[in-house]
Amino acid sequence: MTELKGRIALVTGGSRGLGREIALHLACAGADVAFTFLEDAASAEATKNELQKIGRRTEAFQANAADFSRAHEIVEEIAEKLGGLDILICNAGIARAAGIWRMTEQDWDEPVNVCLKGAFNYIRAACTVFVKQKRGKIVCIGSINGLRGRIGTASYNAAKAGLTGLVKTAAAELGQFNVNVNLVAPGYIETPSQTNTPELIRDLVLKECSIKRLGTPEDIAPVVSFLCSDAARHVTGQIIKVDAGQYL
Repeated sequence: MTELKGRIALVTGGSRGLGREIALHLACAGADVAFTFLEDAASAEATKNELQKIGRRTEAFQANAADFSRAHEIVEEIAEKLGGLDILICNAGIARAAGIWRMTEQDWDEPVNVCLKGAFNYIRAACTVFVKQKRGKIVCIGSINGLRGRIGTASYNAAKAGLTGLVKTAAAELGQFNVNVNLVAPGYIETPSQTNTPELIRDLVLKECSIKRLGTPEDIAPVVSFLCSDAARHVTGQIIKVDAGQYL
């Protein structure tokens, strides 16, 4: 098990799915965990209760990742309530399915604002703590579709592709402050948001995979935890695919 005892983490979009699993995994490794959620207060409360059962301090904040000012407010409140911040996981995301020729402005703006601008917002806010204390870990959740493109989700793919440039630039700029910045790029992951995925799509994904199984949040969270640990102190600016060989 990765050792994160005494660390304080913030997971954006941490109440459900992959974000929830990352939050729980960090807590099991010893970290106190704050997280944000958009609307589902019931899921947020359930996740908060699970974190408390593990024996960790936790805070939940309702927020839209695209809100720059709110990101700074949350980081300040975490520092005040929990005593600092050591780890930032930029996980909040949203996708809109539409071909480019049918895509509305909203279909474009929402994924870009949440996935890409949202990551910038929280990285910028966390820097107010990390630069001062001269240490920190940042992990952004990307997607293999941000590396290769995929029909039907241009805005999501573009936002995730943009994260690659953001992560590499942040790693180059923040290394002088002993801040590690990396990106985990999952393949297809079975989460509650994927429950309506047609069986045909699942079959196509399995055909792409070298390891013939669909991924779960439990496949991603340990990799994220590793990147937040001292064992990964020499790892920064990396794009790590966790996709069963879906994109080779």
